[in-house]
Amino acid sequence: MPAKPSPWHAALEESLEAAGFGLPLGYELRWHPLPPFDDWIVHISGSGHDAAVLITAHQMTMSENLISLVNDNAAGRLIKIIATPNSREIESELIERLEKSSIHLLRYEI
Repeated sequence: MPAKPSPWHAALEESLEAAGFGLPLGYELRWHPLPPFDDWIVHISGSGHDAAVLITAHQMTMSENLISLVNDNAAGRLIKIIATPNSREIESELIERLEKSSIHLLRYEI
């Protein structure tokens, strides 16, 4: 958990744990803020090695640019995840683009 967690962080962590994205057992999270938003890059590691990267779109807009950013900048075999609230409506074109990519979509309650 980050030094100053937002109220929705616990819900995101619960959703991540239940998602079954193939994360290592006993994984650890390192939270890095993305100012000026209440959004974060979360590095997920297990046994001292990076396993995944998660970008939150809590306040940021879900867009093709965000999907491209994650796809183009997350190293090779890392599991890539974009997390956004359940209440956020996502355009069908973006859902299709995510499905064609190697990026998982994680939804959480706020």
